[in-house]
Amino acid sequence: MPPFRYILEPYHGKSSRFTCPACEKPHQFTRYIDTETGEYLSDEVGICNRINNCGYHYTPKDYFRDNKIFTPQKPVTRKKIPLRPANPVLPRFIPQAVFQKTLSAYNQNNFITYLKSIFDEETVLNLINIYKIGTSRHFNGGTTIFWQIDTQHRIRTGKLIKYDSHTGKRIKKPFPATTWAHSLLYKEGYNLSQCLFGEHLLAEIPDAPVAIVESEKTAVIAQAKLPDYIWLATGSLTEFKPSKLNILKNRIVVAFPDLGACEKWQKAAATLKFPIIVSDYLETHATDAQRKQGLDIADFL
Repeated sequence: MPPFRYILEPYHGKSSRFTCPACEKPHQFTRYIDTETGEYLSDEVGICNRINNCGYHYTPKDYFRDNKIFTPQKPVTRKKIPLRPANPVLPRFIPQAVFQKTLSAYNQNNFITYLKSIFDEETVLNLINIYKIGTSRHFNGGTTIFWQIDTQHRIRTGKLIKYDSHTGKRIKKPFPATTWAHSLLYKEGYNLSQCLFGEHLLAEIPDAPVAIVESEKTAVIAQAKLPDYIWLATGSLTEFKPSKLNILKNRIVVAFPDLGACEKWQKAAATLKFPIIVSDYLETHATDAQRKQGLDIADFL
């Protein structure tokens, strides 16, 4: 099997994610595709995005082995046909007018209401201004938009999440846990290139040390509690990867993974060409009950 012939399908909307054959959660399963034909492998070949809660991963190698499918040891010689250089597909961005329109109605934003229950008014207004938190009427209103803004202040996309205004927990039923601004605005033709949540702050505060967490909510709360750092978020466990982290080269960086994710982030950090300290503080101080809940640093703060 030629190396890298089979890859996980890049994300291009909800239609590119399937129901996991193990945990049966919809839109959480990424399938492998054949880069030569563009076709999927068998339905069960892929990985569940719920790494901590499910962990299902059936690779092409496992599939070929289990089904006794063998490929030639030597590559087949093909006639070389000169290829025209492909035009690069450039990333798209959310229009500024759309972004600006969401920077209001904070009295109707459940997450902001929750922040006001734990912080004073001035602190909350500062957090809104720092992270450019948006409000959406999606999911029947009260929904928060965490915009991904790069160092050139371009809006890559926005993650929409609805929270309980009293507990600060996500409301997952009857709504999806998250949805994306670009998928609501553009049905097709949007080439998404994600960045870290809060990345725009790197250009505004060039000398401050950086702290990385998984969720946007955690970054916002930690910024209020420990303002000596610039708090950024990857957005998910699997987004702790070079394409997002390389922007942090030449910065002092400390990562605070959620409980249960420390080892994965340590391995990912080891592949980078610059140092990132991955803190194991939560792992060494958490109780069994806290570890089972998969708490993060915001829960402890």
